[in-house]
Amino acid sequence: MATVFDGLVESLEKATLLDDSVQEKLCHCVSPDFGLLEVLHADRTISDSEIADIKKQGSVDGRSTKLLEIIMRRGQVQKLARALLQTKQFHLVAFLASNGVYNAEFEYNWPLSESQLYILSILDNQSEKLAQGLLSQELVKKLVERTAISEAEGNFIESKDSDREKTGAFLEISRRESQKSYFETVNCLRIVDQGYIASLLKKGVSDIIGDILPTDLTDLPLGIHRLIVVKAYIRMLVTSPERHPEKDIFKGLCNVSQWWHKMVTNPSFREGYEYHISGYFNRKLRRATVVSNNRYYLSWRITPKKFIDFMRHARCITDDDTRFIKCQTYDHDKIDELLCVVRDLSIEKYAVYIDCLRRTEQHLYADISELGGVTLKAKSIHVECENLEEIEKTIIERINKIRDKKLGYNLELEAEIDYLRRHDIEILDAIHDRGIIIWFWVHSEDGHDQVHKWRDADEMEPYLTRLFNVIGRWIKPIGREITSDWVIINGFQFNREVINLPMTLYMVTELNIDASKGPVRGVTALPDKFYILHEKSILIYDGQTPFEPTGEISSAEFGSLTDVGACAKSSRLYAVDEGNACIWKISLDNDNQVEKWVSEITRPFTCSVYGSSGEVAVIQQRAPSSFLDVYATDGKRVRQLQLPKDLHDKEPLHAVETRSGNYDILCESDLVEMTKEGVITRRCKSFPPRDPEPVIKSRHLAIDIGERLYVAERYRILQFDSQLVYEQVMLESPKIWEPTRLHFLEKKKLLMIVHSDGKKVFVYNARPRD
Repeated sequence: MATVFDGLVESLEKATLLDDSVQEKLCHCVSPDFGLLEVLHADRTISDSEIADIKKQGSVDGRSTKLLEIIMRRGQVQKLARALLQTKQFHLVAFLASNGVYNAEFEYNWPLSESQLYILSILDNQSEKLAQGLLSQELVKKLVERTAISEAEGNFIESKDSDREKTGAFLEISRRESQKSYFETVNCLRIVDQGYIASLLKKGVSDIIGDILPTDLTDLPLGIHRLIVVKAYIRMLVTSPERHPEKDIFKGLCNVSQWWHKMVTNPSFREGYEYHISGYFNRKLRRATVVSNNRYYLSWRITPKKFIDFMRHARCITDDDTRFIKCQTYDHDKIDELLCVVRDLSIEKYAVYIDCLRRTEQHLYADISELGGVTLKAKSIHVECENLEEIEKTIIERINKIRDKKLGYNLELEAEIDYLRRHDIEILDAIHDRGIIIWFWVHSEDGHDQVHKWRDADEMEPYLTRLFNVIGRWIKPIGREITSDWVIINGFQFNREVINLPMTLYMVTELNIDASKGPVRGVTALPDKFYILHEKSILIYDGQTPFEPTGEISSAEFGSLTDVGACAKSSRLYAVDEGNACIWKISLDNDNQVEKWVSEITRPFTCSVYGSSGEVAVIQQRAPSSFLDVYATDGKRVRQLQLPKDLHDKEPLHAVETRSGNYDILCESDLVEMTKEGVITRRCKSFPPRDPEPVIKSRHLAIDIGERLYVAERYRILQFDSQLVYEQVMLESPKIWEPTRLHFLEKKKLLMIVHSDGKKVFVYNARPRD
């Protein structure tokens, strides 16, 4: 490190003066008491009498100011920088060399930010209450070991007589350290179980206040909400080292009732504010609990590459947070620190966090964060047999392929997976560590209770034995069975309250439909535009509030349009025309040019467009069979899959492509998944206490980025998960009636619904229920 900063010192050869702002900042950052004066004296930069004058000053700031006055009077900036280098104050060398302008190459070797200094000042004001037990010998030892402070600084702290004096000395030293040392101090505090102080240092009071206060309370009396929360937070800080500071803040709010009554005399206002705050905390704690329940699993699974930068660019984490996270040595530590920030995010930023996971192709972890539940780790130790480790590793490899829909269907394995799903439990993945460690995703309290029952009744061992041997026969039999001797379930995740964040739909708008154009036949969207299909034309709507019509696409050749899809990649629309038995291609970047693209198609005259490839999937019912035809962007058919006779008899209506390349096919009374080879791998299921027969009379299908399916069925919208298991009714009468067309806009998480015989188009936002 010294080599890097040697060059910076040499660059100051001609420097004689500093800007006033730089000099003022240095007065509060330079540490003159731990070797700096001695180095400058040895270099003959300052004399004995000047050292005596400096040491007469009563405060550290006073000594620093006096020292800098002497240096500036003599124009010895380079000698000061060299002395700072020798006393390992690298952050001040960087600060001097760049004239106070931060450069990314310095990383964490930089003075503390204003917010960090403000946090330390708050701690200093509360140091009397914080002093007891804060600076233990163990903490000071850790600070020295991890170079958060020097050995001389550690000895100086230990030399103080009282806890109050030790705390004051520690805070004064911390104020002058680099951001790198600041972050190391946070780590040391966590190591010695001072996590509540570490959380405050890392996040900051102002950020916490901003997070916990509802943004719409602008009509409160001047400053009252900030005063309440600051008072409650400081009360929590000095009395309650809890892992969930929001709970303690709310307790603090409840405990300042006398002060509250003096400040707020209107009972109705007070009751309304108490209700708003309690509801806000309950909702916020649900998200925090989801992160806490799954933190161990996510911290070892989420890949930080690109993801952390996405979070910073989306302003979900600050630059200080980013630097702190990136300074962690291991990836799982980086994600663990990031999750500490995520648990305190607002609902809007929490949704962005989920989007960042999806943008980095970490869809499973996005689903866990979005839907909640608990991840449980079970370790299975097996009875010794020949080649046991090799067999275990083969089984683990296959467990990790269970969620891969490209692999072959196996009735025996599907039965075991269904057994778990009936209890709201899913298999996630597995690793090898002197046995098989398998991770389960438990979606409900009932499922959690069921795992307890299996463990207490010693039923986990026979079940895992059966599951592992079924997996051993899957794809290619491994020729030997294993027996689970005993199972350990991770207790840290086991004793948890299960919090679900089920998806729900929030009304955004009802589009203003032109009744003179006739009923709406279909809807689709690109990020900035909505397209509403009528029989003879396509109306264009602005994709932003207030969603007003902006144009129209029409052609004398249109016969009777029935469905429409959009491809952002090629900037095209594809409109299905029942009257002409064809599909029209509309080039949006070529003045909405209309041309016939595919001819001779048959009922049900629906289509879907897969965004990443631009391929168009069309169901075609031809006696005596039905087919799924897939067309490339040039209009050539690249795939034709014949549907089984039982699906043909159930009238296939619509198909969408999944991320894995399979197709979800909706029939009037069924929902199935088919591979590109034409093999049916899944059919829709419903487990009690859900609707035993969810699909009765369906019309249309939409798929979101998490591969959840939305089905327009009679008078309601149904939701299925990616395994085609029925989840819930999203909307029903009287909110909607006879929905006929759906479209999900992934980028904005908007679900567009055509209903009431095509007379209405509603736009909903799909997100976890807060």
